[in-house]
Amino acid sequence: RAAGLVAESGIDAPQPAPDETIPVCSAAFAELLGGLLVDQRTTILLEALERLRLAGLRLPHALLPGAMNVEQEELRPAVAAVLGERGRWLARLNPEWAWVVGDEGDLRDVWDEGALKERTSVLRRVRGRDPALGRAWLSETWRQEKADARSEMLEAFEENLSPEDEPFLESSLGDRSMKVRAVAADLLARLPGSAYALRYAERAEAIIAGYEPPSTGFLGRRRSGKLMVELPPAVDEGWKRELPGEASPPRKMGERAWTVVRTLEVIPPVYWERRFGATPEELVAAARGEWEAVLLTGWRRAAVRHGQESWAWPLWRRWHEAPETQHDLTSTLELLAPLLPHAELGGVLRSSGMSHELAYTLNALPGPWDEELSLLYLEELRKHVPRTFASNRDISDPWLGSPQRAAERIALSCLDHATVLQPDEVLPERMFSDGQVLRYYWREKLEKFEETLELRRRLVKEIPL
Repeated sequence: RAAGLVAESGIDAPQPAPDETIPVCSAAFAELLGGLLVDQRTTILLEALERLRLAGLRLPHALLPGAMNVEQEELRPAVAAVLGERGRWLARLNPEWAWVVGDEGDLRDVWDEGALKERTSVLRRVRGRDPALGRAWLSETWRQEKADARSEMLEAFEENLSPEDEPFLESSLGDRSMKVRAVAADLLARLPGSAYALRYAERAEAIIAGYEPPSTGFLGRRRSGKLMVELPPAVDEGWKRELPGEASPPRKMGERAWTVVRTLEVIPPVYWERRFGATPEELVAAARGEWEAVLLTGWRRAAVRHGQESWAWPLWRRWHEAPETQHDLTSTLELLAPLLPHAELGGVLRSSGMSHELAYTLNALPGPWDEELSLLYLEELRKHVPRTFASNRDISDPWLGSPQRAAERIALSCLDHATVLQPDEVLPERMFSDGQVLRYYWREKLEKFEETLELRRRLVKEIPL
C-alpha cells in the first residue's frame, strides 16, 4: 500500500503437487539428516543422501526447503535424487531452486531471467543433456555478459566437453578478460587433439629437448636417466596470453620457470611416456637436477588436469622423499590425493609411520577409504595414542590433524571395530599441568572421532542396505 501497488489479477493458482511415488524415510533418519543439513557436514551428508537413494526412500516434506538451499555443488545431485514429487513441485516456485528443475522450458526461463548463480547452474544442466544447446544459449548472450559472468559460464563447458566446443573456446582465447582466457585455455588443454594442445606440445618439446635412458656404471650401479632441459630464452606475448592457470608465479619461482610449469601443465604426462619410451617412474627419477622442481610441479599439475593415475604415485613418492621438489606443496597434496592408490599409502603408513606429509595427504584423500587402509589406520592409531599419553610430545604431532577426517571416511565395514580408546581411560583429571597440553588436544580429538563414528553407525542402523 505504501508503494502504491495493487494485487495483480488473472493469475492462475499453481496446480497441486502430484502424489508421492516412493516412501519417506523414518523419523529417526530424518532427525539425523536435519542435523547434518544444519551443520553442513558435507562428507557424511553425502553418505546419508546416497544411502537414502539406494534404499528407494525420499526426504520428508519438512526437510525439503533446507535441502534445496544447500550451496555446495557436490551435494546438489544427491539432494535432487531424494526430493520426491513435492520437492520437484516446490522447485518450480522458487528461482533459487532452479537447479532442481528438469523441464527445458523452465530452464530457459531461469537462463533468461535468473541471477548469475542460477543461470550458471542451469547452463551446466543443459550442457549435461545437450552440449550443442548449451553452447548456443551462451553464444546468444556472450557479448552482453560481464567478464566475471563469462568466465563462470564458460566453466560449464567442462560438462560433456568435446571437439565441437573447440571453435568457441579458441575464439575465447582472444577475450579481453584474463579470467576468460584462463578458463578457455584450461578447457582446450583437456582436448588432446585440439590445435591449442598441438601448439603447446611443440613448445613443451623445445623445453624437454631429450632423454638419456637409465644405464649401468662400471661398478654395476644403476644410474637414473637424464632429461635435457632448455628454458626458453624469451616467451612471446601470444604464448603468455594463452597459458592456463595463475599468471603470477609462486614465491621463489621466476617468471620463465613459471611459464615452463604452465606449459607442461597443458600436456598429458602420458605424452612423455610415448615420446621417450619410458615409464612415469623413470621420467620422475630423470628429472633430478637443476630443473627438478620446475618439471615435477608442471607434471603434477598436468597429472591432476588430465586425471593420470599412473603418474600420481611416482610424483607423490618423490615429493614425500624431497618436499623441496614442489613449489606449491599444499595444492600438490590436495589435488593429487584423489588419484593416489590406497594400498600404497597404507604401505607408507606401515613402514614409515605418520609423517606430516602423509597426514596431510590422508586429510585430502576422499572417502570411502578401502577396508585395508581403514583397518591399518585404526591399528596404527591405537598404538600411537598410548605412546603419546606416556610421553610429553609437542602439539606438532602429525597424527593430531587426521582423526576427524578419518572418522568420516573409513570403510563402513570397519565402523563397529573403530573405537580407539576412551579419553577417560588414558587422560588424567588434572589438565594443563606440565606436559599435559597435548593430552588435552588428544582428548578433544578422540571425543569428536567417536562422535562421528557413532553418527555413521546410526545412519547404517536406520537404513540397513
